Amino acid sequence: MAGGEGRHLSNAWRFPVDSFGAGERSLKSQIQTQTMQYDFSESVWNQACTVVDDVLGIILSELRNQADRLFENLKIDVKFIRQASARQGLKIENPDEFDAIVPFAIKGLDIQEVRLQDSNGQIIPGQMRLRVLNQSDLNQKFPRMHRLGVFQMDQGTCFINTRVLQEQVFKSLMDKTLSIIRDDLMRRGYNVTRSSRPPTMNISISSNLPFDIDVDLVPGLELKQEAVIIPDTVTTHPGSIRIAFPRFGLMKWVSRENPRIREQDKDFIWRNCSSSYERYLFDMCLGNRERLYIITACRVMKAVVKTLRKKQNHAANLLTSYHLKTVAMYCIMLLTVPSIAPPGFHLGGVREALGYFLRFLKVIFQKETLPEFFLGNEYLGKIFPDSYFANVHRKYNLFDKENPRQVEAAKHCFGAMESLLDGCYTYGSLNEAVISCFENRMLRMTM
Repeated sequence: MAGGEGRHLSNAWRFPVDSFGAGERSLKSQIQTQTMQYDFSESVWNQACTVVDDVLGIILSELRNQADRLFENLKIDVKFIRQASARQGLKIENPDEFDAIVPFAIKGLDIQEVRLQDSNGQIIPGQMRLRVLNQSDLNQKFPRMHRLGVFQMDQGTCFINTRVLQEQVFKSLMDKTLSIIRDDLMRRGYNVTRSSRPPTMNISISSNLPFDIDVDLVPGLELKQEAVIIPDTVTTHPGSIRIAFPRFGLMKWVSRENPRIREQDKDFIWRNCSSSYERYLFDMCLGNRERLYIITACRVMKAVVKTLRKKQNHAANLLTSYHLKTVAMYCIMLLTVPSIAPPGFHLGGVREALGYFLRFLKVIFQKETLPEFFLGNEYLGKIFPDSYFANVHRKYNLFDKENPRQVEAAKHCFGAMESLLDGCYTYGSLNEAVISCFENRMLRMTM
């Protein structure tokens, strides 16, 4: 695994800017006529970002104070990490949803990552339990959390109970925080309400903007940081670059019936968060026209999905923003990384990018399979050599979390996506070797 220091990732919200190729001057107008007007002004964007940053600054400052007061050695970082579509320049229609990781640490707790197995004894990729190694110190160093049941025994081994940590610690801290700062927020023109959608702490902000803003705050336990040398074949600039990637554990327990998860594991599950690597993947698109075509195509597909959901299209109802972003990451990797793409390959514009996007989606629906990009991806080591996720060799199908009947129904509704974008994409100039690689290698669940 890579080590040492590295350049830190940018941590700013990103205004979306579309990029079209030569001869595509009128394409955006055609797309928006056939789908929806998905752009918004930079002025509204800046206002929304200011609201979010202002409110989160107030909330996290008080949240840290309450954690210091109520829970020994629980340290919350007020420097939240911006992530997801608003961080990656992918928002459409309104800047009304933002996502952030709130880093935290339990100082003095010695933990070990333990791979999670399903009921058949198979490793579940990307998920784990956290074993406590200094159990004898718990009552002295973390008495309040210990009394609440954050640390629990399972067959003679002590683990962190994620359900208790989320509901008894973070949920109570957020409730206490909001009750203290509510008047201050209202004086500043904000009304904030909270709902909990584990593992997120979702808040809704009303301000002087004509729409409410939803913010998903995800507590992230700081696990490790690794420095990865990104090759020049990926950066497409002279020389390699060393980047620091923090890795977080996100609380994730099973709240509904899932026969794959053993009953005794359901309250102890953590997800290994790959968001810092994802952020870099979209950062490396800046200044690279062909990668920006793919970013633009992803925004277009988000508009397509949003339009078709109003018609109760099963394919659109199935696809989430993260599904579309995953397809975009496969496009970036297979089409624009020279050590992976066909020799001399160049992407001609957004029409071609949409063609690849649609062809990828078509085989995804046919095979009812969309592997998580950062788990078991055989090419990941070419982008992030010797990194933690490049050494994960088991794949995970994102559709495993969905209703099988909904996945089956989606494949019969894909044609509506092609129809809605009629004249806006091309299949004629696509490289079939790329399509074949995606279908036969990326979508193959065994390596």
